[in-house]
Amino acid sequence: MSEQSVLYQLHGKTALITLNRPKQLNSLTGDLVSELLKCLNNAETDPAVRAVVLTGAGRAFCAGGDL
Repeated sequence: MSEQSVLYQLHGKTALITLNRPKQLNSLTGDLVSELLKCLNNAETDPAVRAVVLTGAGRAFCAGGDL
């Protein structure tokens, strides 16, 4: 089973979205971008969500595109 490349958690009225590829410094792949867009859409359409925090796992937020 592969790990999720984007994690989505609700903390009260805040959606926490975490890029979850710490070994690759959270670099973007097509699958990660697709998952990220789904999470952002979930937050946008959930009337309970009042804020979104976007973060990266590990020591980097995002190193850019995964070439």
